[in-house]
Amino acid sequence: MIEILGVLEGQEYEAAVHVRRLLLKLWPDLAQSREDIVKIFVGFKMYGYKVEDLDLIVIGQLAAPRSFDVEWKFYPRDAEPFVPRTASVRNFALVMEVKSHDASGVRFAGKVASVRYIRNGRATWECVTEKNRLQMFEFKKYLGRHGVDQIHVQDLILFTGLRESDLPKRPHNCLGGDASFERVLNVLGQIARPYRNGNRVDLVFGAIDAFERILSTKFELFDTLEPTPLDRRRMDMIAKGGMSDAWLDDLGERQVILRGRGGVGKTVILLQMAYRAYEMRQQRSLLLTFNKALVADLRRTMALLGVPRSLESGGIAIDTVHAFFGRVMRQLGIIDSYEGFLDRFVEHKEALLDYLRSGAVSRGDLDTLMKQHGAEFDWDLVFVDEAQDWPADEIAILRHLYGPERLVVSDGIDQYVRESVADWSQGVSRTSLRARRLTRCMRMKANLAAFVSDMASSLRIDDWDLEPNTDAPGGRVIVVEGDLASRPDLLQGWCNDASALGNAPVDMLACLPPTLIEPKQSGQLCWPALHYERSGGSVWDGTSRDVREHFPTHRDQLRFVQYDSCRGLEGWIVINYQLDTLWDYKHGQWFSEGHIVDDLYRTAEDAALQHASRWVMIPLTRAIDTLVINITGQSGFVPDALRRVHEKRRDFVDWIVLT
Repeated sequence: MIEILGVLEGQEYEAAVHVRRLLLKLWPDLAQSREDIVKIFVGFKMYGYKVEDLDLIVIGQLAAPRSFDVEWKFYPRDAEPFVPRTASVRNFALVMEVKSHDASGVRFAGKVASVRYIRNGRATWECVTEKNRLQMFEFKKYLGRHGVDQIHVQDLILFTGLRESDLPKRPHNCLGGDASFERVLNVLGQIARPYRNGNRVDLVFGAIDAFERILSTKFELFDTLEPTPLDRRRMDMIAKGGMSDAWLDDLGERQVILRGRGGVGKTVILLQMAYRAYEMRQQRSLLLTFNKALVADLRRTMALLGVPRSLESGGIAIDTVHAFFGRVMRQLGIIDSYEGFLDRFVEHKEALLDYLRSGAVSRGDLDTLMKQHGAEFDWDLVFVDEAQDWPADEIAILRHLYGPERLVVSDGIDQYVRESVADWSQGVSRTSLRARRLTRCMRMKANLAAFVSDMASSLRIDDWDLEPNTDAPGGRVIVVEGDLASRPDLLQGWCNDASALGNAPVDMLACLPPTLIEPKQSGQLCWPALHYERSGGSVWDGTSRDVREHFPTHRDQLRFVQYDSCRGLEGWIVINYQLDTLWDYKHGQWFSEGHIVDDLYRTAEDAALQHASRWVMIPLTRAIDTLVINITGQSGFVPDALRRVHEKRRDFVDWIVLT
């Protein structure tokens, strides 16, 4: 049996049909066989991985080994190359990249293949060999996360616009459009490091039971990502948002700065602009943030929207600042490896900026970088989330790379987490800068916006100016006093409330302080997530570094993140664990950092209080419908502030005391 699954149209599907035709030409009986199974997955998505899009995955398991004719020397594992007398294949797992370029659009440097794309009137080359190899490694990681790590996966490149005679001398992993499947098997004999058995070679890519598991109809490996109603709302806001064309006219012409407090929807507006640039102009946009949890969340949204990040058709990529700068430094020779990279990040930044300013790295060098590694560095627009936290040297590096006119930055007023606030207007003429002020609350329902405004005042923040959205009435606040972490039944009740309105647990968000995260080994959960999972719930624990690399793929996964990672995220219901502990933590942190206050009108205590209070406002602005605030005690700066607001807003603020 041969089955084609996934996307059933387009170039990749045509290639899948071609592969099926080759298989049937070699083994005509395969179409009717119930014991021999080959599945071809088209346009496969690996959500949350470095490479999300795979053109073809070809996985086959034969009931008994099938022989094929040998053409060349094989290169077996732990043995000298030789020409086998006979060869057979039992199973195989292939990740195939499909390219339709003709000979003028493909070049080979030895056995390494690159393909050409024309972008903005200039040729940009993508190393397809490197891309395909990364796909293979990421797919192996994907299999491993699903419990299958004992099979070999081989990367292959299918050039449908080339013939075998157009390719370099073998061995290599490229295939021409006229290659037979028997030729494919011979290529595997050369590059897949098969085992030698006397004068014969058997192509076996893994244990029979592992392949049976992957090919089973019950295997969850190839589940599709299903959007929730809240996902669809966010997708509609991004894809169909009524943004003025005047906002888009500035893109690529001048630097744009969006300013607004938490809750005005700055991140969504950035994505709206990037999406419109992709849809209308086929431009490529990169969105940068410091927050790994936000990267995972935004990549999930892009996956649901089906937005690519390719050179040929444009799209949107989401990445962290450190990851992006690390790649730049590696390609420009500032660093040789990523070992100890974060520990010496400041030193590496200084070296890179010195190179750029001195001309040691010239504009021509940067153009070559964009040309030769276009998939990673050739961006028409760069969107910067939480831009208020950027130090001056990182701003300077980004401007050297792309110029100010390609930058769109989101400035979260009062949401800075570093001591100094970035100045993105410095060095840019007024005619080359467009600043837009956002004041209307687009995330929170009207009651929540009113509550947050009252809390800002009660926390002694005097300049809060967020305007409630009267088109979104309603919203409720629940204050829980006591040990909420050990009460997963309450969490389950709020999940049921969300489900009754058509939402799912993945639409919720739980934020917690470091005190609820024990030093742990990989795979262990934070305390609230552990209690919730033991009660029967499913979780995505973003407090774990390993988990943050990949976004939640199931609707029933409740998201847990640290307060330090909650900026830019949102939830239909947001649970803030031990909010008073967060305030105490940030208040003490300010003093421990050794700040100096040189102000006649403000004491060090006033400065620490403002710092902690502004930090508390970040998780308070994450909710859409319901905000749950947990406090550990009856008194303190945050509990006292909450009680004052509760007295004023008893109509929609409930207070629960746990016993």
